[in-house]
Parts: sequence; C-alpha cells; structure tokens
Amino acid sequence: MPKLSIELVQGEQRSWSQMNEALKYADGNSIPFGKYMNDKFSLNDPVLSKEVDTAMAMLILLKDHVKEFRD
Repeated sequence: MPKLSIELVQGEQRSWSQMNEALKYADGNSIPFGKYMNDKFSLNDPVLSKEVDTAMAMLILLKDHVKEFRD
C-alpha cells in the first residue's frame, strides 16, 4: 500500500471539503472522504472505502496510510 505524507492527506481533506460544500450548494452528489481517498490513491482498503464519517476516515488514513518521519 502506498504511504502518504500528512501534508498530502490534509491538503486532500481541504480540497474534498470545498468540493463537498460546492456540491451541496448545487444539489449534487458527493462521495464520502474515505472512498474518495481510497479511490484516488488506490489504497485498496475496504474499511476506508466504506467509512462515511470524515473524522473516522482521517483516523484510518493516519493509522494505516501515512508514513512516519523519524529524526
């Protein structure tokens, strides 16, 4: 599985949030953040893909898909 940087995940969350708000305003349909990230980065994580809560999806991403930097 790819390992993502925390900065990338935070940036994607901001972008997804803006897109989500625009779609709500336009009466469009959006996909949950977890599915969005799973599909965009080919994470192959069925738990992440099914998670509908943005905060829980972020926790899954941080726990399983963000690389650690050690000094």
